[in-house]
Amino acid sequence: MSFAVDICRSAEVDPELILHLRERLEEVFACPVAETGNFELPPGDYHAGRQQYHAPSLLHRLRGRRREPACLLAVTGADLFAPGLSFVFGEADLAGRCAVISLARLREPYLGFPLTAQRVAQRALVEAVHELGHLLGLGHCRRPECVMRFSNTLADTDRKRAEFCPRCLLLLESS
Repeated sequence: MSFAVDICRSAEVDPELILHLRERLEEVFACPVAETGNFELPPGDYHAGRQQYHAPSLLHRLRGRRREPACLLAVTGADLFAPGLSFVFGEADLAGRCAVISLARLREPYLGFPLTAQRVAQRALVEAVHELGHLLGLGHCRRPECVMRFSNTLADTDRKRAEFCPRCLLLLESS
């Protein structure tokens, strides 16, 4: 598959996490992954009543940062929402070939599991692979362990691996 990814981050995101994502995404997609620096969270995309940023508006603004032919993955610590959802772990803009993931809710503890940097990094990787999978044309999958399964809770994200199930992998390879 011919694919390249650029990663940018908002200022509060740890550069070590970005390095981890770069290395692992290169393995998962067998493609070059480059860091393209920081981005600012636009004040106009912030909804004070919700204390969240509107993910689709943020993605629309990020389109201008994308370098052809790569896809752009933005990573932020800000909490995000999309129409009809109280929050999102991530969102993809297929037309703009951009995606964003939020660490805000991925940094929460879940059912007594210790919250470690490794757990947050694994959750971020799962969500990054999921959103990039959308940019490659994949929809949601029904298999609970597949990275393309929709995550509505941290339990959903923790259940998934950062891998495509055989069916989704076949769809990727045939596209």
